[in-house]
Amino acid sequence: MRKVLLLAGFLVVIVTMNAQENEAFKKDTEHLVEIVAKPAFKPVVEQFSGMVAADKKEAFVKELNKTLPELYANMAKIYMEEFTHEEVKDLLTFYKTSTGSKMAKKSTVLAQKGMAVGQSWGMQAQTLMAQFQ
Repeated sequence: MRKVLLLAGFLVVIVTMNAQENEAFKKDTEHLVEIVAKPAFKPVVEQFSGMVAADKKEAFVKELNKTLPELYANMAKIYMEEFTHEEVKDLLTFYKTSTGSKMAKKSTVLAQKGMAVGQSWGMQAQTLMAQFQ
């Protein structure tokens, strides 16, 4: 009986520690996603708010911003599938540096410019493919 109680106590400790670690992982990952995604979604929020009547714009933006934590949480689930907690901690450390902060702020510009370059390359690839057909 004593062994069973000891084993049960040990399992409770392990489950509790695992739950705390998972919660810390989730919290860190949500923070990472907010750092990375917030600059990217700012122009989207501005674009959407431009489609709303001027007298309702402020209220719309306020309500739209309330939906962002859920978006970040859902995105965090994806990040948690692709990164370990240690990797997320490493990324958070990076984004706390001046270079990491700049990278987060420039992510939208980089993505937009990258898409333009990618589209140009895609047209070159299509021209090249036509030569081989």
